[in-house]
Amino acid sequence: MMYMEAAHNKTYETNVHIIDGSFEGLLTSVFVAHENNAFPAGIFINNEYQQSLYETTIEINTDETKAERVRNGIIIKLGTRIYENAWTAYLSNDPDRFTKISRYLRLAFAEGRSIADRLANPVVFDLFAICRNVSRETCKIVGFLRFSVMENNVQFAEITPEHNQIPLIMQHFADRLQSIPFVIYDSRRHIAGIYDAKEWNIVDAHDLQLPALAADEEQVRKLWKVFYRSIAIEARINLKLQRNLMPKRYWRNMTEHL
Repeated sequence: MMYMEAAHNKTYETNVHIIDGSFEGLLTSVFVAHENNAFPAGIFINNEYQQSLYETTIEINTDETKAERVRNGIIIKLGTRIYENAWTAYLSNDPDRFTKISRYLRLAFAEGRSIADRLANPVVFDLFAICRNVSRETCKIVGFLRFSVMENNVQFAEITPEHNQIPLIMQHFADRLQSIPFVIYDSRRHIAGIYDAKEWNIVDAHDLQLPALAADEEQVRKLWKVFYRSIAIEARINLKLQRNLMPKRYWRNMTEHL
């Protein structure tokens, strides 16, 4: 059944998949939907969903084997671009991201990898818009992130992004810093990317306890602020433009605004 035909089938409008919120859980949902030829009207995280009177919920237990089959199927049949689009959209904070990704993958499996460029299709455009928002923020985070040196000589940075950026930026900074260990902490999601100068991992950081700043870190911060102010040309200060290029929500974690 083609996508647009299925979209009007009432059977699909009443089934809702409940997942654990992991990417593997989402891929398991995609597997179950295709296996049963019963595509959900929506996909939601188990602790965030409020059931409607007209919906039937189906609990999807994450299955690594099924998720891996879907992952391989996407990459082999549809290509890495489709897979990366789905992964990037998953990292967004869009409340309907799971449903939109599922519909996108369903359309892709039905019509092939060329759908990635069919922005006139609302399913494709929805996912494109999500990915665009995530990617734009990635560029800002990479440019605005500020490291501080802790007393154990580990570089530390805190971020509060709209989207889950740590999986997208860790390799960038691992490539740049190479032999320097660092930690990037997302205080909104309480996760941290940890690089030990060899490889990086993402860990739960609800109980994160930081060492003190290095002895000369405060002096370095003062010097940076002096430099930041000294290069500014007072007559050309444009706060509106500055806020457009460097949104105010990022200032709380930038040395020059501390």
